[in-house]
Amino acid sequence: EHSLGEHSAAASLRPLFSCMQSGRRHALRALRIGGPVRGAATLLHESRIPTDHFQDSLPKMPVPALSDTLSKFLYFAEPLVSDDEHLLARRGVSAFAGAEGPALQAELLASSERQYTSYISAPWFDMYLRDRAPLLLNYNPQLTFEDEAARPSQANRAARLCHAAGRFLLTLEAGVLEPDVFHTKPKVSQTPLWREAVRLMPRSVAFYGAAATGAYALDMSQYANLFRSTRLPRPELDELSTCSDSRHVVVQRGGAFWAVDLLTPAGEPVPPSQLQGAFEAILASPADARGGSAGVGHLTSLPRGEWAALREQLCAAAPANAASLKQIDEALFAVCLDGSSPEELGEVNRAMLHGRGIDRWLDKSFQLVVTENAKAAINFEHSWGDGVSVLRLANEMFDASTALPTDTPAPPAAPP
Repeated sequence: EHSLGEHSAAASLRPLFSCMQSGRRHALRALRIGGPVRGAATLLHESRIPTDHFQDSLPKMPVPALSDTLSKFLYFAEPLVSDDEHLLARRGVSAFAGAEGPALQAELLASSERQYTSYISAPWFDMYLRDRAPLLLNYNPQLTFEDEAARPSQANRAARLCHAAGRFLLTLEAGVLEPDVFHTKPKVSQTPLWREAVRLMPRSVAFYGAAATGAYALDMSQYANLFRSTRLPRPELDELSTCSDSRHVVVQRGGAFWAVDLLTPAGEPVPPSQLQGAFEAILASPADARGGSAGVGHLTSLPRGEWAALREQLCAAAPANAASLKQIDEALFAVCLDGSSPEELGEVNRAMLHGRGIDRWLDKSFQLVVTENAKAAINFEHSWGDGVSVLRLANEMFDASTALPTDTPAPPAAPP
C-alpha cells in the first residue's frame, strides 16, 4: 500500500506493465474514493420522453436503385480522372450493369430487409475497424471546450468535467436523457404539451408523430458505446468492446496510469471535491512514480497490426499486464492530465490531438484532456460513432461543470 497524501483518498500500488525494452515494472494506482453526493442532483435532467422512445420507429435509409448508384459514381469521378480514364469507367459501369450488378443489387436489398438498420452500417464499421493505419491524426478528432472566465486549477477543472460526465452517464442509463431531436418548428415542438403528447405515442409510430410537427428524432444507438468502451487492436480487424458495470476512469500522467472511481459502490457520482483531491495527489506524485518516460500509451498510436502484436506480448509477459489492460479497457473513459500549458490556437490543437503521445490512450471511446493551464478537450476514437453523440456529451459536460464551484490557484511566487 502507498499513500498519495491527505486527499480523502487512499491509493494502492499494483503492477501494470513490464516494459519490454528495459524490464522496468510500472504500476496502475487505484484511488478508491467514496461518499455519495449529499444534497446534490444525481441526474442532469429527467426527460418526459424516454431516451430510446423513437428507436423502434426510425425510418431506414433506403437502398438506392442500381442505376442511380452507377450514374452518381460516374458523375463524381469525372473531375478526378482524365477523359480517357472516364471513358474506361463508363465502359466498366455499362458492363457491370449488364452482368453481376443486378444480382449484387438483389443481394443488398435482401440483406437490408433482414435487419432493422441502415444497409451501410456493417460496411461502415468494417471500413474503420479493418484499416491498419494509426488512429493518431488519421481518425481520432478532438473537440476543445471553451475557456472559463476564472481560470481554475488543472485538478479542479478535470474534477468538475469528470463529475459532469458521470451524471451524464447516470442520466443516460436511467433512460431519462432527452432524446436527440432536430426541431424545425421549436415554437410547436419544444413545449410541455408536445412532450407529453409524444410521450404517449406508441414507440412504433413515435418518429412519424413527431415528424408531423417538424421535429425529427435522430438515431441514438451510438450512445451504447460512449462509456465503458474501447477499440481492441487485432491483427486484421479490430474489435469494439464494452463493459457493463465498471465505475472508474483511467487517469494518465506522464507514463503512468491510475484508476480513479467516478461512481460510488451505490452508483452515485463521487463529489467533485474528492475527485479534485485524487487528481491533486496524482499531480503531486514524484516523477519516478509516474513511470518515467516509458509511455506505454504511446503504443496506441502505432499502426494497428503492430499495436495488436505488441499488446499480445504485453499480456504474455506478466499476468498483471493483462489485468491492468483489462482495467483500462473497462474504464468509463480515459483522463489525461497533460503536462503542457498551450495558449496559441495551433498549440492548443496540437496538445488536444496528440500532445507528447505518452499520456494518451487512443483506443478508448473518448479521452478527457486537461492541460496544466486548465484548457480542456475531448479526443475520441471514431469507429464507434460520430460527432453528434460526442458533441452532445461535450455540451452537457460543459454546462454542468461550469455550474459547479471553481477554485482559482494562487499565482506562483516571484523568484527571490
